[in-house]
Amino acid sequence: MPFPTLPDPGAELVISGSVVHGEKRGRALGFPTANIALALGNPFPPEGVYCSVARFSHRDTLYGATVSVGTNPTFPDIASIRVEAHIHDLDELLYGFGAELRLLRRLRDMRRFTSVEALIAQMESDVRQSRQLLVDRVPGRLSPGQG
Repeated sequence: MPFPTLPDPGAELVISGSVVHGEKRGRALGFPTANIALALGNPFPPEGVYCSVARFSHRDTLYGATVSVGTNPTFPDIASIRVEAHIHDLDELLYGFGAELRLLRRLRDMRRFTSVEALIAQMESDVRQSRQLLVDRVPGRLSPGQG
């Protein structure tokens, strides 16, 4: 299934790679993520949090996602830039599968939070905002229950 045609194509960026193991910190915070090792030649998105649509190599389904690109400044032990996708309503191990992400809209800059609780509250807000944008921009195109 091709990605849906969406408004503002200049604001979108498609990136791809493989799902790799991460720190499992997102899962511990209640937001499991697929950590994406970008394939060679991919443009690297600016750091930030994005509303996204995701697809994986083992199925022909589109999923809503909230994607973080950056160093996760709340945790100083993470120095490398990472691409981490929280896939809405999907609880499945995706390690080793190919992933393609269409970054639809940048929601905010990366920033350091004073507490883990403040980070979790912001992540909840990011996911809510991402879901609403997906309902508005991709109605009926995501897997059931997605947004």
